[in-house]
Amino acid sequence: MLMNVKPYRRKLSREDADTGSILITKDRWRAFPAPMREFAVEVGGRRFATRIVAEDCVCVPPAHQHYHLEAGHFRDLLDFAVGRVVEIDESGGVFTVRDG
Repeated sequence: MLMNVKPYRRKLSREDADTGSILITKDRWRAFPAPMREFAVEVGGRRFATRIVAEDCVCVPPAHQHYHLEAGHFRDLLDFAVGRVVEIDESGGVFTVRDG
């Protein structure tokens, strides 16, 4: 998990904002639970269950996957707009998502 690792920071792209998800870059995949495994996130003092979704992609060869944190059910608690930064940190098995 993210323990003893700096928080994950992501500048939201148009795709993130449109889909209500947060792309997890390849260099940080291992800091998060495996795809499709439900886990807890805390946003604005509230807890939500969410998961990472793996999306097959061929944007550049070879075929690969992109990982996205589902955030549609709590995005209204954040400034979830293109160009805004979100930060994700983990402590005690709970991931905290906040405006960066």
